Amino acid sequence: MTKATISSKGQIAIPKAVRQRLNLKAGTEVSFDVQGEALVMRRLVRSFPDWHTMQGMVRGGESLTRALEDEHRAELARDDARLQDS
Repeated sequence: MTKATISSKGQIAIPKAVRQRLNLKAGTEVSFDVQGEALVMRRLVRSFPDWHTMQGMVRGGESLTRALEDEHRAELARDDARLQDS
């Protein structure tokens, strides 16, 4: 357990190990939630961008549908091979 002390102004320094583990940097927003006698602090993650802004992001890349079809074909072949061996 990591400990910290609250200052006379009600401030607390987040220990370096915790900042590094949660990737907390200057300007990172956090939220606080009181749960009984516990205080839960969470790093706020920016919401996903509006899907309209993502239009065309994967253009020119590998076909995701084709990759899924290939993966499914391989799974079926593995299942068939297992059934043949049984």
